[in-house]
Amino acid sequence: MDEEDIEFTIAHNRRYSNAHLWFQDVKDERVMIGISEYLLADAGAVLRVNLPDQGQEIGEGDVLFSLRTEYEALRFMCPFSLKVTEVNGELESTPETINDSPYDNGWVLIIEPHADADDALLEADEYIEFLHEA
Repeated sequence: MDEEDIEFTIAHNRRYSNAHLWFQDVKDERVMIGISEYLLADAGAVLRVNLPDQGQEIGEGDVLFSLRTEYEALRFMCPFSLKVTEVNGELESTPETINDSPYDNGWVLIIEPHADADDALLEADEYIEFLHEA
């Protein structure tokens, strides 16, 4: 991130990874994933999203999904093993939805974690503290 001040919001009803992904419990042990507005404020407009296949198994440390912004290409690594249960296919034709609505319509995936994901994630207040230290 550059040294300029950037404006962003944090959704407090979610958990976060140190890679700036948010995680929100939905139902039946499933978790919705999206990108933190903090990262988007610095990365610029999202131009393209590469999503995994629905039903795909992804291991910890493997690429979860990637995207291209006006400034850089980003690859998001999987913080724990999981199964992809749903992808937001609308992002392939309208990737700007991620910038326009990062905590709502701009969600990326819905997953089923294979193990307890809590140890790999930060509560909103912990994420804010992480951002201040970065």
